[in-house]
Amino acid sequence: MSVNPYNKYIKQYQTSNITTATPEKLMIMLFDGAIQFLQKAKTAIEEKNFQERSTNIELARKIIRELMRTIDLENGNDVSKSLFRLYNKMAMKLIKANVSKNSQMIEEVVTDLTNIRWGFQKAIDIQSGIVTVEEVMQEQAEREKSANTNIPPVVTAEVQEPVNIEDGENAG
Repeated sequence: MSVNPYNKYIKQYQTSNITTATPEKLMIMLFDGAIQFLQKAKTAIEEKNFQERSTNIELARKIIRELMRTIDLENGNDVSKSLFRLYNKMAMKLIKANVSKNSQMIEEVVTDLTNIRWGFQKAIDIQSGIVTVEEVMQEQAEREKSANTNIPPVVTAEVQEPVNIEDGENAG
């Protein structure tokens, strides 16, 4: 097996991306990393590569635990507590998925992470002025209609309504 001569430069680029990223971008990168690890874990289950499965599930769980640490439960509202419980539920589901070698449970966590990532990205887009709240709500309605899934509503500084993530918690 030959070593890619560009690995050193790829690693430098990745490190630079992380060290120069905004906190919002880092959150998106965490979601992307967890989703990628879980996709690899599903492939490992199909290939009966149990070490690879366990390693990737554990890496995804570490990211989910890091996401949990970013939540301010003392000063947060019901949304914070609901999101914390949802992350905890995902982490526990991954333990069960690892033990039972259950790809479906992993896919459920991927779906939850993808939906939360979508909400965070849209909140960033709203704060940046890329889209309006109305445009995001319209897109959310279209996604729900086409996929028939529970997508957590977007939380922004302009939107004062509490977000009900309990629906996402009950979906799994």
